[in-house]
Amino acid sequence: MDYKDLQAGQTKENFWFRAKNDLINVLMKKACKNRKRLRILNIGAGTGDDLEVLNKFGKNYVIDIDKDALSVIDDKSCEERKIADACNLPYDDNFFDVAVSFDVFEHIKNDQRAISEVYRVLKENGVLIFTVPAFQFLFSSHDKALHHQRRYNKENIKTLLFQFNNIKIFFWNSLLFMPMATMRLLKRKSKPKVDQMNLSPWLNTLFFNLLKIDNSLIKKGISMPIGLSIVGFGYKQK
Repeated sequence: MDYKDLQAGQTKENFWFRAKNDLINVLMKKACKNRKRLRILNIGAGTGDDLEVLNKFGKNYVIDIDKDALSVIDDKSCEERKIADACNLPYDDNFFDVAVSFDVFEHIKNDQRAISEVYRVLKENGVLIFTVPAFQFLFSSHDKALHHQRRYNKENIKTLLFQFNNIKIFFWNSLLFMPMATMRLLKRKSKPKVDQMNLSPWLNTLFFNLLKIDNSLIKKGISMPIGLSIVGFGYKQK
């Protein structure tokens, strides 16, 4: 979770954050082929809600540029945590088995430099697993509040990952695309504000289950034709 989401009153019980952790579990199993004891670089970890999932796969090295976000993360939940810039990673070449970046690259002005740094610190056959927001036409007050530089499409993701091989890309948050995209379009010219939906418990559960359908499709290797996010992974290979 982004620290600004936390400040806005979001909790990990929100359907989106619950479903995203389930998605992360799916992507880790799919990309890492159930390998364990991995050395994982967690880029822009925010408040560290994904560590509960990621720690099942190995040791996490957490970085973020926001010291307030890092202060929320328990020392016991990761191998180490550092204030660091994704464009200048404080690690040796070929150090990590996995790098994860969940809704981070859109914050970085020079995202190509960040991708190159990830490539550098990954071992051969290491994997980058990522999520980013989709479609620039949906850039709204929510993106502005979170200081996003951009949103993505599949083509510019492929261009960014030109050094990687066996790239798999999927759309996510597809079944809720129409209502949520409509909300974003209506807020395109609004003042910056983090989206916060105060849903009833039953509606929160319904939305969570709809996103779990997306997750099950990705688990089977199926990508919907559209979605609010783009997710995927690619490998460092000679």
